[in-house]
Amino acid sequence: MASRWTRIIVGVGLALAAWLPAWAAATARGDLPAISDLATLESRLGTESTNAPLLLRAALEYHNRAAFASEDSSRWLTQTRTCLEKVLQLDPQNTFARTLLGSAVVISAREPFWPGAKIRRVREGLALMDTALAADPENADARFTRASNNLFLPGMFQRESIVREDFAWLQERADRGEFAADFRQYIFLYHGRAQVRWGETERARSLWEAGIAIDPNSKVAAELREALGGFISQSKGSRS
Repeated sequence: MASRWTRIIVGVGLALAAWLPAWAAATARGDLPAISDLATLESRLGTESTNAPLLLRAALEYHNRAAFASEDSSRWLTQTRTCLEKVLQLDPQNTFARTLLGSAVVISAREPFWPGAKIRRVREGLALMDTALAADPENADARFTRASNNLFLPGMFQRESIVREDFAWLQERADRGEFAADFRQYIFLYHGRAQVRWGETERARSLWEAGIAIDPNSKVAAELREALGGFISQSKGSRS
């Protein structure tokens, strides 16, 4: 029994630490303020405390910092929740805010020591995301958040079919050019990472190459090239 719980602790811990090198800061319609500097966001929130798009943008930045925090992420998660709770007071049915809150709850599963508490925290976050998307399945930002959050969770949570469905839905629309260019590139980047995880490396390569072609000079294109370069280096190493 002890070894089983140890595997669960390690599995959940590794999954929650295995976020990709960049979490998408873009949105499907590009409708959030294009501000990534927290000092600027916080300054504006001081005078625009009921500006829902600004609050949501700040929540996204705090969320991303929490996801990548190498040590204590609790302060970033607290800020994330504070902003999202304000958004949901203004707009209780905001699907993206509800899903981002669920993602933050999953990330917070790093915090408890006991494995049972970690598992309950993950399941709570998953339930928040699933409930939000059940009510509004056409929300691309929420779909992307759930897919990229759930991708590295251990198999015990049985999320692969949901991740596959979300990425298939997103990819179909990205291929039609329905989203903002940077958001489309993030879909290609993360969908490629998912394909690597599922053993479909050639599919990953084609996704990353197609993603670069959308805008070769963008910030996301650099991340796509990095992913593609790592794939090529690994392929050469396996043949030598």
